[in-house]
Amino acid sequence: MLRWMGLCGLGLVGAWLPSCLPMPSVAAGRDLYQANGCASCHGRSGHGDGPAAAGLPSGPADFRYLSQFKRGASEAAIARTLAEGISIVHGMPALKTTHHMLVMPKFDHLTETERRSIALYVISMRANADEGRVQP
Repeated sequence: MLRWMGLCGLGLVGAWLPSCLPMPSVAAGRDLYQANGCASCHGRSGHGDGPAAAGLPSGPADFRYLSQFKRGASEAAIARTLAEGISIVHGMPALKTTHHMLVMPKFDHLTETERRSIALYVISMRANADEGRVQP
């Protein structure tokens, strides 16, 4: 505890705590995207063409297209989707808090920082997509 306090501002935890917390990053998100199997459905480049995509009841999102982000494409919205997962209810995608009928599993075992890191990586894939493409 004393070592942590020393590293985080010599005991001034209240004033220094935000600088001691891990920050989300694209680099961490890239590693987490691979380690958590995101590429198996969404593909290495996020085009929705992973090896498991063909066997899914609905195609995984292609991150190049904003219209495919059913619950929003912001960092916070993507992180929330990772935390809650996506299920199908009466044929319409909906967020659920259970594992019943999940189309995309929830990644609630990850920390908020880890989910935000994956979200930043997903956003970076969209930003790095080919320019000049018309989005559906």
